[in-house]
Amino acid sequence: MGELAAHDRATVLVVDLDGTLAKTDVLVESVLRLLGRKPWLALPMLGWLLRGRAEFKRRVAERVEVDAARLPYHADVLRLAEEARAQGRRVVLATAAAERHAQAVASHLGLFDEVIATSGSVNLSGDRKAGELVRRFGERGFDYAGNAYADLRIWRVARQAILVNPAPGLKAGIRRGATLDQVLEDRRSFLASVVRQLRVHQWAKNLLVFLPAVAAHVIGDWQVLARCGLAFLALSAVASAVYVMNDLLDLQHDRQHPRKRLRPFAAGDLPLQMGIALAPALLVAGLALGFAVSPLFALVLIAYLLTTIAYSLFLKGVAILDVMVLASLYTIRMLGG
Repeated sequence: MGELAAHDRATVLVVDLDGTLAKTDVLVESVLRLLGRKPWLALPMLGWLLRGRAEFKRRVAERVEVDAARLPYHADVLRLAEEARAQGRRVVLATAAAERHAQAVASHLGLFDEVIATSGSVNLSGDRKAGELVRRFGERGFDYAGNAYADLRIWRVARQAILVNPAPGLKAGIRRGATLDQVLEDRRSFLASVVRQLRVHQWAKNLLVFLPAVAAHVIGDWQVLARCGLAFLALSAVASAVYVMNDLLDLQHDRQHPRKRLRPFAAGDLPLQMGIALAPALLVAGLALGFAVSPLFALVLIAYLLTTIAYSLFLKGVAILDVMVLASLYTIRMLGG
């Protein structure tokens, strides 16, 4: 028994960062923050990416500091690392994130004996990460905590696999190629998180498009009712698209707010990549529905979109304009009707 315990103490605990230790993707957050501040860098960023992922990560990390104190960490993974340290085990942070960002997280938490991350021209992911860990700690010389399919090749050379909020079907893949130690999950309901993110409760405001039809006593006409219904859905889709865009760009600010820090993207309940795909999809759907109602309504919808974007980015901090713009949004909804 004592010999087994000594062997366990000699086995390194290796923890991944994105999606495992932190319930977010540090690179995606950094790119969004950089584009939010300096959108003109979008084209140069494509050039960085063409030079390789390692170069891209380095360039982004040079321009964006990670607010390690406010990242949404996985409480069970923090506890796992703390327990390993208490047992006298070495704990290592191994990540494909840029070394500068990984070091910032490690310095803040104070839990890691070593940091292995993307540096120079080497993007430390998949086979490269597996090879580096075997080179340093030997095959089966470490336990590995991860969350993604890319980690399968690492688990195959690890002693034990620790799954953290695993992707669907990942558990079955583990059983075929590695020894599963434990599964750590703390995810909220996906559907509930999507509904919260879209602010479905805010759609009630868009019922104002029905008001002119009610006032004109034509709401009983099914064609009028159908067009009002399409207008309602169009406004709701565009409004939700703006909510998603705002939350993606305001992650740092939201995490400093006692209530907004619980929003799905800020809290890590939804992947940022989903938001990046969802916002344009909602926008296209909303505008398509708007044109289906009528070209004139589509123009009103575009005016609503531009006004909400202007409010979110520039006007909500100006007291008098703040009230005026909010009032105008209600007026635009009625004009749309």
